[in-house]
Amino acid sequence: MDSMAWTKIYCLIWLVYIFSCKKVHLQDIKDVINSYDHFDIMKLMKGGKFIIGINDPKSDTGEYPVRMTEVKPFYMDIYPVTVSQMWKFKHRKQKYKTTAEKKGFSWVLSKFVPDDIKLNWASESPERGWLAVKGAMWSRPEGPGSSIRKRLDYPVVHVSYNDAKALCETIGKRLPTEDEWEFAARGGLEGLQYPWGDKFKKMRMNTWQGQFPDEDQGNDQWVGLAPVYAYGPQNNFSMYNMLGNVWEWTSTKYYDRVVDRSLQELRYVLKGGSYLDTRDGSYNYVVRTSNRMGQAPDYTAHNVGVRCAASAPHLVKRPRQPREEEAQKKPLSTPRPPRLHKLSEMAFPPTGTKETETQKSKWKSGRRWHGEEL
Repeated sequence: MDSMAWTKIYCLIWLVYIFSCKKVHLQDIKDVINSYDHFDIMKLMKGGKFIIGINDPKSDTGEYPVRMTEVKPFYMDIYPVTVSQMWKFKHRKQKYKTTAEKKGFSWVLSKFVPDDIKLNWASESPERGWLAVKGAMWSRPEGPGSSIRKRLDYPVVHVSYNDAKALCETIGKRLPTEDEWEFAARGGLEGLQYPWGDKFKKMRMNTWQGQFPDEDQGNDQWVGLAPVYAYGPQNNFSMYNMLGNVWEWTSTKYYDRVVDRSLQELRYVLKGGSYLDTRDGSYNYVVRTSNRMGQAPDYTAHNVGVRCAASAPHLVKRPRQPREEEAQKKPLSTPRPPRLHKLSEMAFPPTGTKETETQKSKWKSGRRWHGEEL
């Protein structure tokens, strides 16, 4: 066998080895992703009437005034959508490009952007502390060079409303409405600031402590993003991360109260606050159950994620239909009253009858009633 034949055999063996290693690598990644499926779990919300909003006239986000609303039974994700779930979505929809991928950039807080990325891949923002980082997306949260391999149990970020809607629908779910989100967050407690009550507890959610935007003291044990399970359930419905960590998209449109709606650009409501927000609103937003923010459908940032919901039509109580016996007793329609004819419509005297003195007096006086014998 000549040297050319040996070369071909060697190349063939090498190609088989490369493809087999690639297949094993892909299988390993799939196994790793599937190991986080225990974060993809939903809880049934029975729905009903409840009070939404807060009694704070100083608020200008639309959470004031309080009002009564009602939601039908639905299912809600216990955790926000994780990076592992987003990875599975991208494997299923390989041609799908997120909004950040299409735009080529996303917003990241400057504190978390490495210096070399700031120099070559970022540009300043009108918003204090924010940078438009080229290449920042769900798989590279802080831009080129960052990774998600050790953050598969973190909430996915840099997702727009359009991404969130596509992701939820692909896995057979949908985005929650604002009312549904707040119902799940309150956990059955009405009129209170937090899912657990009215008393602030720093160890129950991931918020900002320190001078914004350069100092986050991490008094709540986390600086920046935290895993979805970091603080345990926040209310009686066993819901995690409803407040703090990342804002979450809803399907409800956002409108400013003092501007004609027809003049406003399309925006959607986000709920929950994030790790950049504070207890008292000294920096960014006040973190509380009722608070809300409006953003355009293509908005993406390092502190914006999503949580999915699903309808429960089989649990919706429908109006009781009347039984057959009851339906038969009730008339199908209200009978019309008998029509009283005008005197001019009648024969005078009625044809084929003999006119008597009594009849004459009744006709002349106009006292002629329906059904009365003349």
